[in-house]
Amino acid sequence: MRPQAHITFDQCLPLLVRVVRELVPSVDFAELRVVRDMHGRLYLMVPDNWSDSEVGALKEKLQSVLGHYSPGMNGVARYQDTLAGGALFQEPTLVHWVDGVNLHLIERRAMGQDWALQPQAGPQFHPPRFVFHSLKGGVGRSTAMMLWGRELVRQGRTVLLVDLDLEAPGLGAHMLEPEHRPVYGVLDWLVEDLVGNARAAMPKDMVAQSTLVNSPGLWVAPALGKRAFDSPENVMAKLARGYLEGEDGLGFAARLRHMVEALEAHVKPDVVLIDSRAGLHETVAANLLHLNAEVFLFAVDVPATWEGYRYLLSHLTQLAQVSGKASQQLVDWRERFHMVHARSSMSEADKRRFASRAFNVWVDTLYDELPPDELVDAAPAFTFDEFDSDAPHWPLSILRSDHFEALDPMMQLASIGESAIREAFGELFSGLNHCLALAKVDIL
Repeated sequence: MRPQAHITFDQCLPLLVRVVRELVPSVDFAELRVVRDMHGRLYLMVPDNWSDSEVGALKEKLQSVLGHYSPGMNGVARYQDTLAGGALFQEPTLVHWVDGVNLHLIERRAMGQDWALQPQAGPQFHPPRFVFHSLKGGVGRSTAMMLWGRELVRQGRTVLLVDLDLEAPGLGAHMLEPEHRPVYGVLDWLVEDLVGNARAAMPKDMVAQSTLVNSPGLWVAPALGKRAFDSPENVMAKLARGYLEGEDGLGFAARLRHMVEALEAHVKPDVVLIDSRAGLHETVAANLLHLNAEVFLFAVDVPATWEGYRYLLSHLTQLAQVSGKASQQLVDWRERFHMVHARSSMSEADKRRFASRAFNVWVDTLYDELPPDELVDAAPAFTFDEFDSDAPHWPLSILRSDHFEALDPMMQLASIGESAIREAFGELFSGLNHCLALAKVDIL
């Protein structure tokens, strides 16, 4: 294999696989681990019984082939020769399908380590949680969440809405008068928690009830509270710190989960609705993967949407295998993702076109390939037909309506009328209510 003049990030793993196959033809890739450091350089970990000649040849060849993505002659080691030893083999991995093999990759990241951790599915010992996510703003995500929360309160439930879109906060301004906002916001808790200063009494000063509904029970935990109004010059400094790992070693996802649990303990809601940060930021992983929630992916039917969701779901595909095998736990996790068609015309043709484009992304990413017919004992494949209305890719639709363009709920919602809300959001509300009914069964 001739060294290539200019190797880039995307070429590294295929090249590594090719070199290992060439020099160790009998290799079992399940026994290997590749560590990618925060700069992208690759370290290959091999079994302790590999010979000095095999390890030495791999060191030289990979240093030559990987170029700037080689760490040099220390790029290959047996497990026993590392500080971590055999514990490296037990670390969480992403599973890359590279040239016909499953390659187990251990990610070392400056941020975004939560993207490399398996979702922890299992029994829920908390109220049902619903995460609303989109790649971009302006798709009605926050409006839909706010209106469904309002609808649930009208039915007699207590609802907690949490604004995790810290860079573009909106729930506080949309749902609370300035004088009624709580002292602290979500960002304050994340910053105080970093230094062990998020006291047990803090959650009661992080929530306030919205007057968008005449009944009590619509609680809002805004991204920013009164302290941000009093000291706006500190907001950017807080944002620079809010996503960091705590001094106790807890990552962002674990810290965020503790905050949500503390808010739940104070409010005692029947349902928790979470407004996720938009886009593909490192911190979005906590919202989508590590809150044990139903996740609703809002999308407008344009090419940029499908390109973005292909990036997101392609990454999640690497989490969709454990030791090379799909697990029942993982099927449960994937089933909790749902598509939402925003700004729809509500026509059947519009829905089917959206479903086809969503299906094309899902079938290339999170859906399993069907096993051969002769494998009678194979585990059920997680996959669906293109126009299966029970499939995760099949959309819940929201009607595009001028009533909800640039909506100021505190000023305008009362004049819109319930019929207009039902016309635009009725299908989504029905789908959400169905998921809520199933979630309530799960926690009994």
